[in-house]
Amino acid sequence: MKPLVSIVIPVYNGENYLREAIDSALAQTYEPIEVLVVNDGSKDKTEEIALSYGDRIRYFSKKNGGVSTALNMGITQMHGEYFSWLSHDDLYKPEKIELEIAALSNNPAQIVYSDYDVIDKNGVAIATMDIAKKYPSADLTFGLFPILRQVLNGCSLLIYKSHFTRVGLFDECLRVTQDYDLWFRMFRGEELVYVNEPLVMLREHGSQITHNYVCNRAESDHLWLNMMRNITAEEACKLDGTEQDFWDRQMEILSYTQYKNAKSYAKSRLKALGGGKVTFMRLVRLAAYKMLSSVSRLTRMLGMQKAVKKSKLFHWGYKIWFGVRYK
Repeated sequence: MKPLVSIVIPVYNGENYLREAIDSALAQTYEPIEVLVVNDGSKDKTEEIALSYGDRIRYFSKKNGGVSTALNMGITQMHGEYFSWLSHDDLYKPEKIELEIAALSNNPAQIVYSDYDVIDKNGVAIATMDIAKKYPSADLTFGLFPILRQVLNGCSLLIYKSHFTRVGLFDECLRVTQDYDLWFRMFRGEELVYVNEPLVMLREHGSQITHNYVCNRAESDHLWLNMMRNITAEEACKLDGTEQDFWDRQMEILSYTQYKNAKSYAKSRLKALGGGKVTFMRLVRLAAYKMLSSVSRLTRMLGMQKAVKKSKLFHWGYKIWFGVRYK
């Protein structure tokens, strides 16, 4: 008998995209599945849309508490052996669950993740995260790799339910970093399964909470500082060969962020190991990234973000940013 997979869709004021998300979940080629929609106190037509599906989904409604609380409700209410998260504004490819279940070998408890596409608010493709093209194949199954390289999209995951018993649920005190916080706790010491296919479509649009940069910065900085402080020498060497190479790589990755405390910590670790030289090409990539980030911030300040995202310029700029950031 094939295992039941639970697809959990947390949603807050998601009337614009929820129907597309639910339809993509119900269109899975794999059976059996159940689709749980958790309404986190929405004030729009979210409930009306969800209820229109009748018994094709399992619907839950709660007071607004943040995405962590909605995900945790879904996990505690699910009947499946496997958990799969779908954000209300993203989409699954029809074969998402089928290919990930098929990728499991003799260990049904392995965690599976995949590549993903980035789409705009109208569903038009912008870029594809093909992780295997960018990183050595030996890295792809190491538990901390997709987290520390920042290439993981949580909706690409398939997680056996026992992992939540082992490490707990999402931290409900966290507003925007609850996913990487849990993945860091869950993936350490694990061998992952990677599927080299884009099985999720990640939607890029201006109303996402992740676009509130001021709100995000302190919490994200704290997350990365905590992860950096907890990395062991063994984990660092397994990912990059030596501790110095690891901290050099982390300094490069963090240089694309505004996480001052995490960057300072990584810099001190690298300096203590005798490293710290910066190559010319790294400076060029960083300058290009900062220029594009500055343009993005300026369009938001001038209220031009919606107009820019309707233009071909946005697609062009995003592809360049994506290529520089995930070289």
